[in-house]
Amino acid sequence: MNALRLLAVIGCLQLAAGYYLPGTYPQEFLVGDVIQAEANSLVSSETEMPYDYYSMPFCKPPEGVQRATSTINPGTILLGIKIQNSPYNFTIMTKQQGLTVCNGEDYPKHAYTPLIPKEVKMLRDKIRQQYRVRLILDNLPITTYDLELDPESVRPGYEVGYQVGDKYFINNHLMFKVLVHETHGQYTMSQMDEAEVEAAAAVEAGGRRLLKDEDEEPKPKAVAKGKPTAAKANKRGKPEPRTIVPGQKMYMVVGFEVVACSIKRTPGEPINKNLICPQTPDDANAPEPQEVKKGAEIVYTYDVYWDTSDITWSSRWDAYLRMPGGKVHWFSILNSLMVVVVMSCIVAMIMMRTIRRDLQRYEQLLVDGGQGQDVEESGWKMVSGDVFRAPANPLSLCVQIGSGVQILCSGFITLLFAALGFLSPASRGSLLTAALVMYLLLSVGAGYSAVWLWGLTNRSYEGWFKVCWRVACFFPGVTVAVMTCLNLFLWATGSSGAIPLGFFFSIIFLWLLISIPLSYSGGIIAAKQEIKQYPTRTNQIPRHIPSPHWASHPLVLFFAAGLLPFGTIFVELYFAMTSMWQGYFYYIFGFAFLVSILTLIITIEVSIVCTYVQLCAEDYLWWWRSYYRGGSISVYVLIYSIGFLVNTLHKLTGFLPVVLYLAYMGLMVWCLFLAMGTIGFLSSFLFTYAIFNAAKSD
Repeated sequence: MNALRLLAVIGCLQLAAGYYLPGTYPQEFLVGDVIQAEANSLVSSETEMPYDYYSMPFCKPPEGVQRATSTINPGTILLGIKIQNSPYNFTIMTKQQGLTVCNGEDYPKHAYTPLIPKEVKMLRDKIRQQYRVRLILDNLPITTYDLELDPESVRPGYEVGYQVGDKYFINNHLMFKVLVHETHGQYTMSQMDEAEVEAAAAVEAGGRRLLKDEDEEPKPKAVAKGKPTAAKANKRGKPEPRTIVPGQKMYMVVGFEVVACSIKRTPGEPINKNLICPQTPDDANAPEPQEVKKGAEIVYTYDVYWDTSDITWSSRWDAYLRMPGGKVHWFSILNSLMVVVVMSCIVAMIMMRTIRRDLQRYEQLLVDGGQGQDVEESGWKMVSGDVFRAPANPLSLCVQIGSGVQILCSGFITLLFAALGFLSPASRGSLLTAALVMYLLLSVGAGYSAVWLWGLTNRSYEGWFKVCWRVACFFPGVTVAVMTCLNLFLWATGSSGAIPLGFFFSIIFLWLLISIPLSYSGGIIAAKQEIKQYPTRTNQIPRHIPSPHWASHPLVLFFAAGLLPFGTIFVELYFAMTSMWQGYFYYIFGFAFLVSILTLIITIEVSIVCTYVQLCAEDYLWWWRSYYRGGSISVYVLIYSIGFLVNTLHKLTGFLPVVLYLAYMGLMVWCLFLAMGTIGFLSSFLFTYAIFNAAKSD
């Protein structure tokens, strides 16, 4: 057990050490340094299916397409994120106009080859579905101002093109504006060890390629002894040390903006640098746009403008917090938190006073009634001989509780790391990767809790082997089956969101070598524990359950139990789903963590109240019902997700996007049901055990 704990701690520390934190690793550039932007997958809120950037008729860089290996992790693979190099190069603090994108031997006219019908159809489909191109510069996503929503709000990426009537036009000209913060090489100067600087440069070169001019041959430069150096890379990405003079001006990229427009240019002719994007859509002086049609030779061009900014490296992500998906209505959330805290105090006071009064009354009846021989019991005390009777289908309950413990603990730890800042949006895919790692490591908790509950309900650990096997296969098996079916559709459409076959086998490999052995390890530990004794003896003949009052009816308690917890997460759920399904960044994990803690507390209290009401109605079948009541919040989340689809995602086009949304939300709702149902069951069990143990009933 100690070895497993040590392994988990080491894994968590290594995981935390490997993640990128905004402001932790700033990159400084000299005037004249050339940075190459990277291209992420194309996305659209109308289809929710990402596509590879180079699956479209876009020009490729002369050195060939290369994937940024530093961004490859399980999270990015599952999310369909595919980051590659792009043909867009930026020379630090150098204004550039009329640069061509299509360069090299493959594009003699500096234009893309004439469009064929297949390419025309692809472009028109992506324009009609409002796909957005997402470029990245120095790990900072490109943004555009969304003037229709809010002049101060920005959106990630820019649209592939636009449609006017039955004609389609492509945004083939980009006006980039790069915001930089002026420094004097403080970060670079602090790296006094030249060997460490060169090693850091080698790591950075894997994700960001600093390019020199095409006509300039890389020449080794002498490095002054004892002086700090900055890393510069040649065309092949090999780091080259340079001498940094103390006090020399350097720059950090703190903003990356773009204005995209359509300008028709003649292939092979000099670029007219006076043609720029119009200020307004109805500008009379706007240049003729480039239509997407068969045989069109599209000339892709771009301009680069630089502007110094007071924004520091540590706050360069603040602009993304102003997005609709990242903005927090502070007053609404604080108001919800205050209401929940007040309700929690009221429920806790009522429960403490009511149960204490019941216990005092029963003790008095025992004293006055000759040690309880002729005393007629009433309320929850009447089911003392049946309250711990084994539930129906205990194996299924044990498997679901074990899966719920695993999901709950892995989700809690992952959210805690995110709240502490280890899993920021700057580290793409890190949140999902951390959740996957935590889920695998906490398989030991699933096996332990399932076998422990099996011994408790069965009064014996006989057959615990099959319990471990089922809990190891239950949730992963259903999830893999659903993902496989969805992948068949994604593979057919050519989406980059399709999980590669090799990664599928890797997941199965991890399941066989990590998840299953850890589940059995937890089961072995639980099977060696002594079975907990109940405070009461169970009667041989089950007691008759009277017809319940409408207020204590199982359906009434089921729907009432999930209402208050759902009200707690309602506001936060909106922002989470908006960022998830509309392509915004979610950057408020601290609030999400606090709301999650508060939701757990409310679920525990509501579960205790509902179980107490059920026992007072002389209904002792609380095992499964407490589990269902705890997970009843998922019913409201499911209803909300359907409403979100109808009202917010009403632009989803086609059958497959709707199926993807419902399937993914179904898995999330199921995870929530298992986790919160486990909370409801465990809190009800501890409450029931505590009150009957306090009553000291025979």
